[in-house]
Amino acid sequence: MSEDVCESCGAANPQGTQFCRACDAYLGWDTGATTIGGHPAVATVPDTVDTVETAEAVAPLPASHQGETATAVRAAPADARAPEVHAATTEVTLVPEQPGTVTARVSNRSSVVDGVLVEVEESPDWLDVSPAPLRLMPGDEGTLEVALRIRDGALVPAQRLTVQLHVCSESAPDRRVPVAVTLTVAPHGPPATLDVQPRLLRLTDEARARFVVRIDNRRANYPQGFELSGGDPEGVVRFGFVPRVVQVPAGQLVEVRGHFMAPAPAPGQDATRQLTVTAANDGGESVATLTLVQHTSPEPEVVPVGVRLSPRELRVTNAVAADFEVHVDNRGGREAVELALGGRDPARSLVITLAPQRLLAPPGQVTVARGHVQLTEAVPRGRTVVRPFTVVAGDGASEHEAPGSLEVTMTPSPITTAQLQVTPRHLTRADTRHGSFAVLVDNTAGQQPLSVRLTAVDSHGTARVGFTPPVVSAPPGGVGQARMTVQAPPPPGGESVTRDLEITADDGEGRLLAHAAFTQTASDRRPLLRTLLVLGGAALVLLGTLLPWNLLTTADGSTIVATAPVQALGDLRNVSETAAVHLVAAATRVLLVVLAVAMAFGVTGKGSLTRKTALLVVLLSVAYVIAAIVVRGATFRLDGGLLLLWTGAVAGYVGGVLARPA
Repeated sequence: MSEDVCESCGAANPQGTQFCRACDAYLGWDTGATTIGGHPAVATVPDTVDTVETAEAVAPLPASHQGETATAVRAAPADARAPEVHAATTEVTLVPEQPGTVTARVSNRSSVVDGVLVEVEESPDWLDVSPAPLRLMPGDEGTLEVALRIRDGALVPAQRLTVQLHVCSESAPDRRVPVAVTLTVAPHGPPATLDVQPRLLRLTDEARARFVVRIDNRRANYPQGFELSGGDPEGVVRFGFVPRVVQVPAGQLVEVRGHFMAPAPAPGQDATRQLTVTAANDGGESVATLTLVQHTSPEPEVVPVGVRLSPRELRVTNAVAADFEVHVDNRGGREAVELALGGRDPARSLVITLAPQRLLAPPGQVTVARGHVQLTEAVPRGRTVVRPFTVVAGDGASEHEAPGSLEVTMTPSPITTAQLQVTPRHLTRADTRHGSFAVLVDNTAGQQPLSVRLTAVDSHGTARVGFTPPVVSAPPGGVGQARMTVQAPPPPGGESVTRDLEITADDGEGRLLAHAAFTQTASDRRPLLRTLLVLGGAALVLLGTLLPWNLLTTADGSTIVATAPVQALGDLRNVSETAAVHLVAAATRVLLVVLAVAMAFGVTGKGSLTRKTALLVVLLSVAYVIAAIVVRGATFRLDGGLLLLWTGAVAGYVGGVLARPA
């Protein structure tokens, strides 16, 4: 047996139950606005847009609280008695603006004329209780009528609840008779209304769209469940709703997201459709309309395949080949095109290679193939040639051509724009066999690297020339450097020689020439040598004069001069032979000293004085030696003094000879 589950408390109730047996929440009077297919809908409450404040229900009191007074009571007379009440109606159905009435037979059991009072225990705010006045004579019986109504402006959800009425007399208000009344707030209000936003939709080149369904239940006091669906007269539009089955609470306005997919009209055509959205339940259905205007753009014109080269004009320098791209433009086509690619050149001087040779160009795209073109003829240096060619793309029915050209430029040999420089241009070196130059290969005006081998010759043909390095490389726009060393025999002393050098730089295609001069000078050493010989000879003569000669005496020259018997000169007739020999030896030493000094002073002259004094030194010393041997019988032995004396005389004489003009 199927059951209906209460959404308020979750309790299970037999199918068809109007109010929940556990919490008295409204489940549905019969198959109608709250049911779909005869059962309460298992639905989702969508997004709430607006709501009307509803009055809250008051749950029935526990039995332990029934009979408690709602107001303060006063003491009753001693003979006061509670009235006797027999309720005629205990169930009342309330509808806005239609009050319900509770009737009861009331008997006055007291001994006084007494009125009847009615009080409500825990009355809901929305409930208005109005008892009719009733006064009874002692022992009389009358009918008590109590009007129950919903206050104006209150939206009370459909429900069932129990209200405790307390009936008492005016004389004994503390003695009450409880009367339990079951109130049923009946479902009331119109069916929920349906609206669609926007009501007009325009679509261009689209088949899908979204819209919003609004279900308004703000005027009903009971929830309403709906199953949403959509349709069109042609039955070709498909609808969807999130959620599809909805529960709209009492007093609320909700929104449901909807979407549809409608077939697009033919290209260039318009279509207008009236779409209907239906919200249905067992109580009926609500319908809202939506106007759909669709437009499909006309199909684009069929554009033939286009073929072009990128770049179209190929330019290379000092090369004979270039790469390019073939762009096959099928963006205006509606289907793929298969093309065969090939190349042509009227001069038959090019080799054209394409990859791939067969190309599939999808519609709406630009497909790229790779190309390579190479010139087979030789291009002289300093020349430019242009060769046109064409790339052909054929689909079997027609051909598409893309023209292009290859421009090949061969620049002149870099040696034609280069310069060879030698620094310094004229090098003078003294007393050496070697000279060094800097060689510059200037390629600043060139567009290619330059590599040359350096060589050189001299005008005399006796020099050896070397380069470090022998091969110089100069980058484009740059300079190469090398070191040139020259080794040549020096000239005779006091002379100079100049060698003209011719430097050559050769790259195999041309030559560069540069000139330089290398001058060698040899210093004249005769003045220095003359000075050394003259002064040295004078010093040796002076030294030899002062040293002992070991001839007739072993005394040195200074002693001989210092001990000379100068007083004997006053009486030459009486001079002894020994004194005479002593005086001659002293005089000879003094004369030799004078000659040595004269020899030294001759260094500034032309050598005549030096030569003469040197001869006099030799003659004087030799004469002295001969006289000593012959006259005195001395024994000759060449000692250091005479040796130095004669050596100095010879040196002085040679110095005097070197002093003569050449």
